[in-house]
Amino acid sequence: MAKKSKNRRVSFKTNKTFRYYLKFYFFALFIGLAVYTIGGLFSKTPIPCANSKTCQSDLSVHIDNNATGTFDGHTVIPPKIDLSESNDTTDVLGASTSAGDKHIYVDLSAQRLYAFQRDTQVMETFIASGKWDPTPVGNFHVWEKLTATRMAGGSGADAYDLPNVPWVMYFYQDFGLHGAYWHNNFGHAMSHGCVNMRIVDAHALYDWADGPTANQPGTAVSVCNSFSPPNNCVQNNPIND
Repeated sequence: MAKKSKNRRVSFKTNKTFRYYLKFYFFALFIGLAVYTIGGLFSKTPIPCANSKTCQSDLSVHIDNNATGTFDGHTVIPPKIDLSESNDTTDVLGASTSAGDKHIYVDLSAQRLYAFQRDTQVMETFIASGKWDPTPVGNFHVWEKLTATRMAGGSGADAYDLPNVPWVMYFYQDFGLHGAYWHNNFGHAMSHGCVNMRIVDAHALYDWADGPTANQPGTAVSVCNSFSPPNNCVQNNPIND
C-alpha cells in the first residue's frame, strides 16, 4: 500500500509540472502574439525605391543625348541637355519677394504643387504623383539637385527607361521632384512615386529651391494628403526625415 501511495504522489507531481509548463507555454505564446500585433500597428512598412533599376546607381548627373527612352510601352524622345545652358533662366521665382524660409507643398488629392517663400506664394502648378507606386507622405528636405539623370524601373508592361530626366530634386531616397517629357497628364497620378512636373515649371522650381549646405538642409518639402494655403497640410502617417 505504501508503494501505491508513493506512486500516486509522483504521478500527481508530474501532472502538476506538466500543467505548469503548458500554462507557461500558452502565456508566452499570447505575449508574443500581442507584441507582434502591436508592433505591426506602429511600424511603417519600408517604402521601396521610386525607380527600382536606378535607385542606387544613378543618383548623380547622367546625360545621354543620343539615347531614346521607353514609357508605357512606347518609345519616347528625351530632350537634349546642354550643361553650358543649364544656368540660363528667364523668370526667377521669389525675385520680388523678401528673403525668407522656402517651403514646397505637394497636394496629392488635388495633384498640385505650391511653393512659398516665407508667407508669399511664388508658385502653384499641376503635378503628376505616384500611380503605380505611392508618393511617400511626410516632411522632407531637398537632399540632392541634379541637372539631369536617368531613371528606370518597373517590370513587364510597366517597365520604363528614361534618359535625361531634367531638373531633379531628390527629397526622400530616390523620390524626387523633376520635369517629365514622356507624358502630358499633369493633374492626374502618372508616376512610379516621384512628383512629375512640366519641364518649364520644374526648371523654375529647381532654380529657386536650395540644396543642402554644410550648415543647413535643403528646401523643405511636405507631401500632403490634402493641402490648403498657406500651410494647412493634412498628412496620414507621415514620414519625417
